[in-house]
Amino acid sequence: MTQVPESDGIRENSFGFLIQTLARRIDAEMKGRLKEHGVDLKIFANLMFLSAKDGVTQREIGNKLNFPDYYTSRNVDALIKEGFAERRPDPKSRRTTLIFLTPKGRKKAAELPNVIRASNDATLASFTAAERKQVVRLLQKAAGIDAAN
Repeated sequence: MTQVPESDGIRENSFGFLIQTLARRIDAEMKGRLKEHGVDLKIFANLMFLSAKDGVTQREIGNKLNFPDYYTSRNVDALIKEGFAERRPDPKSRRTTLIFLTPKGRKKAAELPNVIRASNDATLASFTAAERKQVVRLLQKAAGIDAAN
């Protein structure tokens, strides 16, 4: 049996490996901070989306957050169970319901940007301000995200 060297530098120089490693670290950091505010990561993404654009369909939420329909449905159900959102009939379509934040959901959503800012600051603590801007621009470019939108 051939032994594989412990480290041949491939992982340490692999964009995918580095992004996955960083994503897991950020995920754990955010989960811990959000838990202190009684929110999990799934609810967070939906709260933030609805705080920016209230009164949308589940499909719109899923499309924007890149979640499958079943996952979005579960997340919306969780928001409603927590009292953060409610479904209302769409006045333009009898078959469609729209999702709106409740006052409780708006209040919770208003708390969270500072929580996430603190998490991002912890992750990027060793970066200068210029390096932070640069890494965000590069990640936007790699992800195909237009920063103007």
